[in-house]
Amino acid sequence: MVLAREEGRLDAAEYAALVRSSGLERPVENVSRMAAMLAGSNLVVTARDGAGRLLGAARSVTDFAWCCYLSDLCVEGSRQRGGIGRLLLAETKRV
Repeated sequence: MVLAREEGRLDAAEYAALVRSSGLERPVENVSRMAAMLAGSNLVVTARDGAGRLLGAARSVTDFAWCCYLSDLCVEGSRQRGGIGRLLLAETKRV
């Protein structure tokens, strides 16, 4: 698994599919709104498998000095409870 920062690069449709799979309630049918949500997030940490498939994401707004608001933490439904969310949180805190 590869953790990476993808703010400004994560595709809104790919993110919407992940959110849908995770069970998190967001406006996934409105891809332009999902794109705006991503554009307004200045810290997006993702988890991908070796083939590049998106497994999880943590979307935050932060000042990178003191404050960080984690807005979304989602993991693909079939991969939940396997530690991906904890890894995303740890990477978000590390940054």
